[in-house]
Amino acid sequence: MTYQPFEARVLPFLFYYMGLAIFNIVLTVKMVLKWKQRRVQPPLLMAIVFTIFTVALLMLAAGLADSALNRFYMDLYRFSLPFGYTMIVLADIVLYKFAIVITNRGRNALATIVILGIILAIVLFLPWNWWGYPEADIVNEVSIRLYSTLALIGYSYTIYITIASVCRHAMADAKDPVARTGLKLMFWAMICLVLFFLMFVFDTILIVAINHPGYSEFVYIAWVFAVLFHVLIYLSVVMPDWFMKRLRK
Repeated sequence: MTYQPFEARVLPFLFYYMGLAIFNIVLTVKMVLKWKQRRVQPPLLMAIVFTIFTVALLMLAAGLADSALNRFYMDLYRFSLPFGYTMIVLADIVLYKFAIVITNRGRNALATIVILGIILAIVLFLPWNWWGYPEADIVNEVSIRLYSTLALIGYSYTIYITIASVCRHAMADAKDPVARTGLKLMFWAMICLVLFFLMFVFDTILIVAINHPGYSEFVYIAWVFAVLFHVLIYLSVVMPDWFMKRLRK
């Protein structure tokens, strides 16, 4: 097996991951402070989600930094990919728990969500995914990468669309403008996550269809949706004082 050369055009993602990780830490602190103030579960659960995303981003950044220094996508990079995807699975589970708390629905499905998440995490770490390996090295090898990626997207979409649907229906019953706005922001936050993964699907299509090396323009767009998700979730859950005052005018 060989290592694929590192491409300088990917380097901006290293700084993007680090910047978003710092942004996540700030949001996590704000969520924890809001939880201490209110002593309710939603801010704490979202703090856990942001912490998970921070860990994933730092690992992805470490993998890219190691690749940039060695000028090849090395073993740390290969580990960082399934690790990052597994963190998404864990964050999905916490998000589903968050949805249960704010809607009081779907509690019976939580055990199934957790079990499926554990199975998916194991599949993502199987060696037949060939994360970070050059295409030339795996031409005649069994590869499950496409299927595990589709499973991750399907798993995540099920949770995001469920939360978005619940929020949309709850908006009709919400009489308080603050509560209605919070639900609307949560709805659009889930849509941003759906679009985030959709951009990676387009990137994968380019890789398969025209042998694109990856990290296409769609990946840049994907991370824009990731930032929007963080901002919308922060406004929805924390509801800072300046935002609340604006809503009540």
